[in-house]
Amino acid sequence: MVNIFIANLDWSITSEDIKATFSTFGTVKYAHVVYEKDTKRSKGFAYVEMESPEEAINAIQALNGMEINDRKIDVKIASSKENRVKKPKK
Repeated sequence: MVNIFIANLDWSITSEDIKATFSTFGTVKYAHVVYEKDTKRSKGFAYVEMESPEEAINAIQALNGMEINDRKIDVKIASSKENRVKKPKK
């Protein structure tokens, strides 16, 4: 399994849109746009889990930098939670 992170998404894009887009490259096990708890508004990023590493790499190479709704998306392998930079709490 390969976890993919997609950033700079337009707020109108849904999990179904993401799944449909990545499915053109292979089997998508999971696709999820992240929403704010209180407002239910998209945070502008999503995660996709693909079964095949080869299909995931093809999707990343094809979609990274693609312009969707006037926004260039950033598509890359998701880093594990332990390796992410922690934001200071307010």
